Amino acid sequence: MQIFRKPSLALNRRLSFPSLPEDGIARNNVISAFLMGALPSAAGSAISVLLYTFFVWALISMAFGRFTFSMTRSDRLLAWTCTLFAGLIVLTALVGENSSQAPRSFLWLLAFLTPWAIIPRLRASGGADYLSSYISGAAVGSIAACLIAFVQLAIFGVRPAGGAGNEAVFGMMSLCLMGLGGLKIGSDTRAGMLLGLVAIGAGLAALLMSLTRGVALSAISVLLLLAVFAPVKLRAMILRPATILAFVAAFIIVYFIQDALNARFQETVGELGILLQNGDAHGPIGERVRLWHAALEAIRQSPIWGYGIQNRMNALVPTLMLDGNAIRGYTHAHNSVLTFMLDGGVLVVSAMIGVLCMPVALAWNAPRDASYRTRLFAALIVSGSYALCGMTQIMFKHDIMDSFFVFFAILIAASIPADGPGMKKR
Repeated sequence: MQIFRKPSLALNRRLSFPSLPEDGIARNNVISAFLMGALPSAAGSAISVLLYTFFVWALISMAFGRFTFSMTRSDRLLAWTCTLFAGLIVLTALVGENSSQAPRSFLWLLAFLTPWAIIPRLRASGGADYLSSYISGAAVGSIAACLIAFVQLAIFGVRPAGGAGNEAVFGMMSLCLMGLGGLKIGSDTRAGMLLGLVAIGAGLAALLMSLTRGVALSAISVLLLLAVFAPVKLRAMILRPATILAFVAAFIIVYFIQDALNARFQETVGELGILLQNGDAHGPIGERVRLWHAALEAIRQSPIWGYGIQNRMNALVPTLMLDGNAIRGYTHAHNSVLTFMLDGGVLVVSAMIGVLCMPVALAWNAPRDASYRTRLFAALIVSGSYALCGMTQIMFKHDIMDSFFVFFAILIAASIPADGPGMKKR
């Protein structure tokens, strides 16, 4: 008797889940894409383990001839942009002070070299639909993030961090999963559209429960992108019974967490009031302003090369000492542009912007195939979320944030047909 059965093809079609290919490499790649979409908030660093496992296994597979090294021009553009970013981080660190301490700050850069091996493996699958699998995984991950956040905040009374282990990173991952999973509203089936709508509500609830203020503000732009992506289908789903039930569930969640949300709001108002009236750098908002001021002062003295990644926070100490307040052990300046300016000046910031914009550029210039619009909006959602959240939070140099973005960029590149204009393999 067969105990474990594959999900029915009819169920997959209703939810717009892609069927698993018969080919071994293609099937493994589709499953990998689904897991990388589903796990960021719930399992955190598991996606980093997966990314490096894919990387090593792809290198071994190429070495044994299971597939050949094959990349299109756009694939190489992404890979070289990521490599340039990593190379400039290394270069500016080695020419800065305390260069002997620099190598310990290089390990995280390995994630930006993975496109060279993972893209050829994805290309070896012969056009499997990774993007749909990834978006389906993100929808599931968004729902999982909401459940985890609700349990942590409403039941255990702790600020949710999920599997990320960091409240802000959990909030940022939930934001990205909300946007990506929300693209399911463009599905051709009613069940698929409902899954997308639930993913939006669940992801929004999860990021609100993370109590990360910068991420909550960034959610507005993601919701607007989703409204533009499928306005007709979104309106058609609003008044359906299942949608009303989803709204009721959201109301129940808000009811249980209203005290935490109200406390966070009052805390924000109080911090802003103190900052505007007295200019005191107390509380998280004041500390950020203090860090930004010190970073700007340091950048003025070395705008081209920066100070090297190993010296980024030491460069702020002379200015931070002037106000007599305690110098806290921050690892970044809570603004990614300022942080990477400290690391490597204009050189590194330019490369960082290139990496951030590359998914959008690739999606914009891709052939107008059936996935063009989904691919473009996915790129806008993730790159836009990283850019907006990066103004007050961390962007790169965190294993979850790095692995999520790099794999997403890889998937955008690999989802572009290799036989389109300007996409010939080399």
